[in-house]
Amino acid sequence: MPNVNLDALIAREDFEVIDSVSRASSFNQNVSVKDLEKGEFFYAGLRKPDFQRETSDWTDDQLCEFIQSFIDGDLIPAVILWNSGPYNFVIDGAHRLGALVAWINDDYGDGEISKKFFNDEIDDEQKDIANLTREKIKSTVKPYSDYKKAIADSDSTNREILERALSLGRTSIQLQWVTGGADKAEHSFFKINQKASKINETEIELLKSRRKSFAIASRAIIRAGTGHKHWSQFSTEIIKQIEEISKEVHALIFQPKVSGPIHTLDVPLIKKHNSPQTNSFIFDLVKKCNDLNVKASNMPDDEDGVLTVNYLKNVRLFLRRLNSPHASSLGLHPLVYFYNKRGNHIYSSILAWVDIDKEIERSAQSKGDFIKIRADLESFLLKYKHFVSTINAKYGSGMKSYKHLYRLYSLVIDQLKNESEIEGVVQSVLKSFDYLKETDEDNVTSPRFSKDVKSQVYIQHTM
Repeated sequence: MPNVNLDALIAREDFEVIDSVSRASSFNQNVSVKDLEKGEFFYAGLRKPDFQRETSDWTDDQLCEFIQSFIDGDLIPAVILWNSGPYNFVIDGAHRLGALVAWINDDYGDGEISKKFFNDEIDDEQKDIANLTREKIKSTVKPYSDYKKAIADSDSTNREILERALSLGRTSIQLQWVTGGADKAEHSFFKINQKASKINETEIELLKSRRKSFAIASRAIIRAGTGHKHWSQFSTEIIKQIEEISKEVHALIFQPKVSGPIHTLDVPLIKKHNSPQTNSFIFDLVKKCNDLNVKASNMPDDEDGVLTVNYLKNVRLFLRRLNSPHASSLGLHPLVYFYNKRGNHIYSSILAWVDIDKEIERSAQSKGDFIKIRADLESFLLKYKHFVSTINAKYGSGMKSYKHLYRLYSLVIDQLKNESEIEGVVQSVLKSFDYLKETDEDNVTSPRFSKDVKSQVYIQHTM
């Protein structure tokens, strides 16, 4: 199921923009649907912490089910807020409030609020998901506008719709307030979110390093320089460079867009960008391309944005060499180097090639040696894709298995440089990775001709 992008619906703000001690006893204890309409006072002051990950974890089904529960008056967990001056920050419950805001304002990632947030640069994938969600809303819980019309013209409306519309006037979500300063609120955010939807270690580092160059660069790439501007404190020239380079880098990773089964050789480095896993990959990629192995806590905040620009340039340099129209490109085809046999990208394989690329670029001889063995290398990669898939499945995606894949690729390249035959290379691999098997035993047993199987058939008959 597709995930709905609700990230634009609650604006971000720095926790410490106006640091005041919250007096929760004087604040509202409930929020109604009216409060969440665009232009209302409560909605205008609603904010997410600037370090919070994207609000894009719910599918269209989850969103519809939540709206249905709200309309039916079912018990819904309280939303936890913290007040700082004019703003009320969401500590827990961004998806719940975001879903209501989406329904109330008819914005599922492509509406008026989202267009403004993304500078009117919303990709087709996000638009398609928004339209699918809107159609599902129409066929299930009904649009919020239908309930407003029922109240305005009660004499000619459906009785069931009218009764539900009237019940919305007394339906609300309970609010709980965190007291104390910004440090207390931030601690509460991480404590609560580690218990609910568990945040992985990479995301924790990204969130806590929000003012450091590699985190700012990562966020800029993820949204192609649009959305909340984590770099807004820098000079106009630096802001321009960050947004221009991150837009190019985003395109190098995610363009051209591909949906459904693979039926073309023109595929992106990564097919999907709207997911927490992809966000973690971008963060890891920025660190890998810039040789950052130190703990984030040991790095200073970026005060002027110069280092952020340099980090973005280094990522662009790598991606241009990998596969792009740029003169420096090696033209490594994603389906050969970075996809499994089912047509799904493998994050850890891309990360492994960051190090391989650095070795290739080390000298003219290294590049010449690579060109010499490239045809045999690609034949090996196409025939033994299950080696990569097995390693990735054994150790996990991203940084968890990248070192093992780097060792595999290095071994194969070194063996081919020594003029070994592919069969000899295979035996060396099997000896070094004793859990691998020469024959691919992952046979398709399901009678359904799934998207992955269609992609596999295309790849096998085309490459």
